[in-house]
Amino acid sequence: MKKILEFFKNTTVRIVSILLLILFLLSIFLFFDAYVRQVKKGVSFYWVYKGDRYYKQNKPQRAINCYKRALEYHPNHYKARYNLANIYVTYEDYYSALGEYSKALEIKPDFMIARIDYALVLSEATFNHDRAIEEYQNAIKNRPAWVYIPFFINNRKTYKYNSGIAYYNMGLAWRAKSLLVGENKFSAREYLYNAIESYQKALKTLKSYDIYYNLALANQLLRNNEEAGINYCKAIELAPLNYEAHYNLAILLRDMKLYRDSIEEFKKAGLILDIDGDSVKTRYIYDVLSEVTQKMVQQGDYKYLVEHIDEEGHKDGYNQAELTYVGGKLVVTDEFDRAVLKNFKTCSAKVHFKTLNEEN
Repeated sequence: MKKILEFFKNTTVRIVSILLLILFLLSIFLFFDAYVRQVKKGVSFYWVYKGDRYYKQNKPQRAINCYKRALEYHPNHYKARYNLANIYVTYEDYYSALGEYSKALEIKPDFMIARIDYALVLSEATFNHDRAIEEYQNAIKNRPAWVYIPFFINNRKTYKYNSGIAYYNMGLAWRAKSLLVGENKFSAREYLYNAIESYQKALKTLKSYDIYYNLALANQLLRNNEEAGINYCKAIELAPLNYEAHYNLAILLRDMKLYRDSIEEFKKAGLILDIDGDSVKTRYIYDVLSEVTQKMVQQGDYKYLVEHIDEEGHKDGYNQAELTYVGGKLVVTDEFDRAVLKNFKTCSAKVHFKTLNEEN
């Protein structure tokens, strides 16, 4: 009896094994193309993995070769096309980059960061601002399905951040359009207002120096002086050692005949450039500063000038002894650096702009 049971038991195992083998071979026969596609896809992922490693190691040509190999096996690998496009941008092969971005977006239309980069190249490299603006709008409209896994993924947060980037770059494209219209002042103003609207939408999700600075610049071009001043001050508070905001604010204040505050901002811009060793720009700024000082003299504001000549080098908590030149560049002590940051974050005209804004 025992031998009979073992015979049937072994026979059953053999039969089941044979049936499974037949089914496996039959599935290969019936779904051969599907198996081949999956194998090719697996090989493609391997080459993308190698390409990513070379990309991170700053070996772009090897990365390109790997991504191309990956696409031979799986042409719809959108990440390979996206990374390939990014490398083409670094090589300034913009039309090849646009081609790869476009193919990646055909495969995955909601690939938001790829669409933003695509629009950026369209605007900055090929000056196709209209198409770029359209792509920025599409990036914002193509909202992905929300996925939230605590501590792992929250694509709602990522979408908000990327939409802020899209709005900011859209503002840059609108401003670039305004510069291209030439004598058509009406169109230029319309495009600048569109730029302002885009920057304001960007600020709903992002607070950055670049956004505030460009918002201020657009308002300055439109002669919205109070709005420009307020946003220059906000930019300065975020990045006090960027000379552009100080310089543009100084120009704005000069045009508004607020010479005292203008002089202070010119000095800050000049000192930042002096520390950076940019002697050409520094000399130009001090030339403009000299012109503003002469206008103050013409206004008869001698008291302010005399007071600040005596205080020069001793005001705002730092003095000339804390400065020294090394290799032709101005070098500062830690104490001086702290004092400069505190002073430079203070926008002397902020109260004035706030008052004007409240009056209006």
